[in-house]
Amino acid sequence: MGKRITGSILILALLLTLCGCKSTQTEMPPRELIIGVVAKCANTEYWMSVRSGMEAAAKKSDCRVLFFAPNSEEDAEAQEKLASSLIRRRVDVLAVSPIDAVNEPAYLREARKLGIPVISYDSAFESGEIAYIGIDNQLAGYQMAANLAKRLDYQGEIGIVSGEQDQMCHRERVEGIKRYIETVPGMKISYIESGYSGAKMSGEKVSELRRDYPGVKGLVVTSAVTALGIIESSEAAGLRIVTIDVQEDVLYALKNKQIIGLVAQSGYDIGYKTINYARALKTGQVKEKNVIIEAEFLTAENVEDYLEKHTQ
Repeated sequence: MGKRITGSILILALLLTLCGCKSTQTEMPPRELIIGVVAKCANTEYWMSVRSGMEAAAKKSDCRVLFFAPNSEEDAEAQEKLASSLIRRRVDVLAVSPIDAVNEPAYLREARKLGIPVISYDSAFESGEIAYIGIDNQLAGYQMAANLAKRLDYQGEIGIVSGEQDQMCHRERVEGIKRYIETVPGMKISYIESGYSGAKMSGEKVSELRRDYPGVKGLVVTSAVTALGIIESSEAAGLRIVTIDVQEDVLYALKNKQIIGLVAQSGYDIGYKTINYARALKTGQVKEKNVIIEAEFLTAENVEDYLEKHTQ
């Protein structure tokens, strides 16, 4: 009888131990999600703002961001190598702002083989198959052209200074500009100068364009960094310029009427929502394929209201 009681006690103790182990396993925190991010570059105010938004979102969730970028927005090869290295590290989600959106990079095929989801932000892939988080870039181009046309009394010639056309954000902005100008009989686009993705235009180039196209009275510039470079040149005097991207220096230029309009694309908002989307995608909570972020159009008349609203 005593042996049976002793045996029962041992069995009971073993069951309690097993139950205790199960409870401990259940209470373990979920594994941290690793989100690999590749930007177009890292050293401009816009891209630093994107990174800040991503890091802020990651702090509020069980995520860690591995952020990498080439030194230049034109270096597609370096960007692809960075993306491949993150895939080899088996990140949970890869988020890319593609420099070359036209040709399918090898890292997309690598990601598919390993079952790693890929999303795009700021700029989409041309195929449209990959989720996109950012503004409606064609609408942004349309808004810039409409504002510039109004300031020119819907008459005359304008020029476009654009980033690389292999980048969908710049291509779509140019498409939007064209679409609007086609509706204004008294206006035309005299030139499209591309290849300025986050790069400044030299004073010599500004001078050359003014000499070759003396009838151009306004510019739509698809990158704030490029717009700021243009207004630094004395050759730009008299040109009315609209551009895109929220940056402290370009907001200052708008307040001082060095530029006349700005699409307020917030890098911080795009970065923040990209991380939230990546997390939702990995946990099966995504409801829509794309996330389109509204971008307000700013002028010297409403920029102070915008700043008050966004600095509280």
